[in-house]
Amino acid sequence: MNESDSAGGGATTGTAGGSGNRGTATATRGTTAAGLPDRRIVRGEQRRREILRTAVEVFGEQGFRGSSLREIAARVGISEAGLLHHFGSKAGLLTATLEERDRRDLVRRTEDEAAGADLLTTIRDQVRRNAETPGLVSLHVVVAAEATDAAHPAHDVVRDRYRALRHQDDTRFQDAVARGELRPEVDPQAIGQLFSAVMDGLQLQWLLDPDNVDMVALFDQFLALLRPEGSTPAAPAHRTTEQETA
Repeated sequence: MNESDSAGGGATTGTAGGSGNRGTATATRGTTAAGLPDRRIVRGEQRRREILRTAVEVFGEQGFRGSSLREIAARVGISEAGLLHHFGSKAGLLTATLEERDRRDLVRRTEDEAAGADLLTTIRDQVRRNAETPGLVSLHVVVAAEATDAAHPAHDVVRDRYRALRHQDDTRFQDAVARGELRPEVDPQAIGQLFSAVMDGLQLQWLLDPDNVDMVALFDQFLALLRPEGSTPAAPAHRTTEQETA
């Protein structure tokens, strides 16, 4: 999801030659006029990534209500004001954290598919990971619900996220139908929206009543309705703990 502030400031411009030279060279973003990386930009982007990694950890451990900017900033080793310099507001950090989770999920799914897993199995594995990080699931559910208010600072970001998710996998679903992993009557343009609805609904019920709602088992039932009879899903390769948290 999108942030309004960029880390480290704008691009650097410099004069090519002495004061009598009328020509100037304008650097591209992240580089100096000489074409070298601007260390301020690089450091800012590194710090921003570090904050996001830490935010994912803290929200995953403590949930939405139990987490604070102070805790995240302390773990990174910066002030709360320094954290806000990179994200503008708590809402900016929250939405960026959800974006980071989406990015990781897509990377893992793409890697698993490349290793031979079928599409539905990679999505099922994503649901399994969600069941192991209730704090992040809670963050997603709370922010998404609150952002339905058009005045909420994350409204546009969350709306645009869902717009992207609805059709993120259209081509993948179309290919899955062609390979016989999905029933032939499945509409590749519509099934992505149904997946988001089912996953969100299960997450909400699971958070409310985790002892009586088995999110993964129920999602398996949903997948069984989409697979052709007699098909055998291809499982993703086993991941180490380090790979799961990367």
